[in-house]
Amino acid sequence: MRLSEIGEFGLIDNLKNLCKIKKRDLITGIGDDAAVVKSQSKNYLLTSDMLLEGVHFDLSFTTFYQLGYKTLSVNISDIFAMGGKPKYFLLNLGIPQTCNLQDIKEIYRGLNEIAKKFGIAIVGGDTCASKKGLVLSGTLIGETGHAIMRKGAVPGDSIFVTGPLGDSAMGLELLKKPGTTKSDIGTSLIKRHLMPEPAPLKRTAGVTSMIDISDGLLIDLSHICDQSKVGAVIYKETVPLSKELINAAKKLRKDPLEYALKGGEDYLLLFTSPDKIRKDAVRIGDVINRGRYLVDSEGRIERFKAEGYEHFKNK
Repeated sequence: MRLSEIGEFGLIDNLKNLCKIKKRDLITGIGDDAAVVKSQSKNYLLTSDMLLEGVHFDLSFTTFYQLGYKTLSVNISDIFAMGGKPKYFLLNLGIPQTCNLQDIKEIYRGLNEIAKKFGIAIVGGDTCASKKGLVLSGTLIGETGHAIMRKGAVPGDSIFVTGPLGDSAMGLELLKKPGTTKSDIGTSLIKRHLMPEPAPLKRTAGVTSMIDISDGLLIDLSHICDQSKVGAVIYKETVPLSKELINAAKKLRKDPLEYALKGGEDYLLLFTSPDKIRKDAVRIGDVINRGRYLVDSEGRIERFKAEGYEHFKNK
């Protein structure tokens, strides 16, 4: 079977079935934003993310400083999605001959910038030569008293997001669009893509499930639905959109909501809770028994699929 037929998440399911060694201190392994390992006084969180030149970034419009910043940022987002605090980071680099010492120092300058923001220690890694482009692979270790997983949502819960969606996807489109410069529309959108800013959910009491939005709202919400064995309804008019996204979409004659629903790399938090109102997040829907639906302002209902970015399927 070709990977293009099953996609990234089908591959993960297959690999999960091959890794069935049980450990008494392992609470959860493959299939969530981070693995959770229990110790006597706390839970350790372990996550890993990789950025590949030509797949995740293009050096024609990305600086090495931005790469270092983003590499740690996307790992931090995974730890926050588990309700944890990031602590220790390791970076592995596959370095092509086109890179020089100053380029690598710039990666670490960006890395140190965001590490200082969140009190993260950079404790090691590995370096090797790469024959085909730059590779950055990071592993982040965090801690939490109580891990929040993708499973746990129940019918009657509300669905929340922690900020406006779709900015990063639009930023990437502007970067790829011929003639677009940082003085054009969407300067903040471009920054949201190149240097995402993860933020923790300060009040996690009562949160029943959580995930970071890395592949798109619909596909990431589908992960919660699959693992919690529930359905969901999203009210289109409540999905938060930034003014910058709305203006950029208007100029490009595009629907901003499409970027919010299916665009990835926002690295905001999507979670469920019995709460109906929260000051730190926007309520966009409800958890239901079964089915996945979008409802517009006039009450029209349509089913949604797990659409977003998925490696091996997206070309």
